[in-house]
Parts: sequence; structure tokens; C-alpha cells
Amino acid sequence: MSTEARMFALAIGGIALLTVMDAIAKALAADYGTFQIAFARFAFSALWVGAAASVLRPGWPRRDRLAAHGLRALLMVATTSAFFYAIGHLPLAEVFVLTYTAPIFVALFGALLLGEKVDRITVAAIACGFAGVVWVALGDAQTGDGAPRPWFALACAIACPVTYALGNVLLRAQTAHEHVVTIVLTQSLLASALLLPAIVATQATLPTLHGGLMFAALGLFGAGGYLAFASAIAKLPAARVAVADYSGLIWAALLGYLLFAEIPKPSLWAGAVLILGGSLLMLRAKKPKTA
Repeated sequence: MSTEARMFALAIGGIALLTVMDAIAKALAADYGTFQIAFARFAFSALWVGAAASVLRPGWPRRDRLAAHGLRALLMVATTSAFFYAIGHLPLAEVFVLTYTAPIFVALFGALLLGEKVDRITVAAIACGFAGVVWVALGDAQTGDGAPRPWFALACAIACPVTYALGNVLLRAQTAHEHVVTIVLTQSLLASALLLPAIVATQATLPTLHGGLMFAALGLFGAGGYLAFASAIAKLPAARVAVADYSGLIWAALLGYLLFAEIPKPSLWAGAVLILGGSLLMLRAKKPKTA
């Protein structure tokens, strides 16, 4: 097996672990607030990765990289909080589909804010992706139990891929300068610190023994998945990273069905085809020229 094939398999494994983490977060959402779950995700990840760092001794974070660590930690907090809120109110697979719009948003913002010229393939990709978002969001005016659609949760699901995409770009750059264990540990600690004021403001409840074990598992799967994906992402081309990312939809649909009795509706799969098609078209588009 070639190095690229091994890294691709590692990336898919990392996404699988992260999807299990998301399923645990969804289960915790019934009893705990979004910020508390996000804090536990990073705090327990720091504990697990810290134990690994004590053995591997990857080195301290570089002073000249602390600003980059802080920026990515802020993006991680925004992404994780929005994502965890969304999965607490929407089916797991539906949230995953909506997060795959990241490449489309990047191209759209480049055109609107930076004056980048886009070719026909990019225009088609943007149109295709947004048609998919509209189809998923409006495909069912009500949830399965007859309740109205949670529009704020939908907005969170649509917004978080923007910060996720920016965070992945920073991660690829950082792995060229520091050990992945150093990166994960530093950013997990910083993200935990950033979430502390929200924990105090929302008066988070003390977890039960079962809740504490679930939080520990949340951090374990988050740390394992993050380490695996971060190790692979620096050695894979963007197209392979995107395909590995998209494998999360399979895991999300499977876990949603097995753990939460969620059966994806036809409108979801139709929207998924449009969104994934738009993202794949974006990867094939030529690099835009600036005006």
C-alpha cells in the first residue's frame, strides 16, 4: 500500500472517530448545554492528548506560532459550538450534508469580497450547492413529530462549514512547522479556555457519573479522530481530503439510524447529491484570477 493510500485510510478512520464523537454529543444534548458539551470535548481531549504527549514528548509550541494557534482555537470553538447545537436539534445525517457546503462558501466569498473572477464551472458549482441547501432546508416544513423546523439550528449547520474550512487551511499550514500532537494539545487547551466564560455565563450543571463518562468518551474520540485526521491532512491533496471528509455522511447516516432511529428522507439524499456534486465541481474548477 502506498503512503498516500495509507494516509487516505487514516483520514477516513479519523472522520469515523469524529463522527462517533458527534453522536455522543447529540446524546448529551438532551441533558447538557451546547457550550458545556463543547468545553468537555476540548478539555477531555487535552487530557487524553496530554497523556500521549508525556510519552511522545513532541516539544513545546513555538512562540511565533501562538497567534496561529489562538486563531485556530477560536475557529474551532465557533465551529464546534454551532455544530453541536445543530446536531442537538436536527438529524445527524442532515447536519453533515449541510456542512459539506464549505468549498462553495469559500468560492462565493472570494467572488463577493475579494473580487475574484470565477469560471463557468465555479458558477455551476455554487448554484448546484445552494440548490442542495435549499432543498434540504425546505424539503420538509416540519420535523417527523409534526413540530416546526428549528430554523436557528439550520442556520448553525449552514454557518459552521465556513469556519471549518478556514480552520482546515490553518491546520494544513501548521503541520509543516510543529508536531501534530503539539498542535492538538495546544489548541484544545486554548479552546477550553475560550469556552470557560460561556460555561460560567450559562451556569452549566454538574454532570452525573454517567454524564462524566460520556464526556470522557467525547474527548477520547475527539482526540483520536483529530490526531488521525490532522496527521493525514498534511500529506494528502485537497481532493482526497474532501472525499475523506464526505465519508462522514455514511457514518452519520448509520449512527443516526442505529442510535437515534433517524431515517434519512428522500429530500435529504436529493439535496446531498446537489451539495456534494457542487463541492466536487469546485475541486475541478480552475484557480480563480483576481481582478
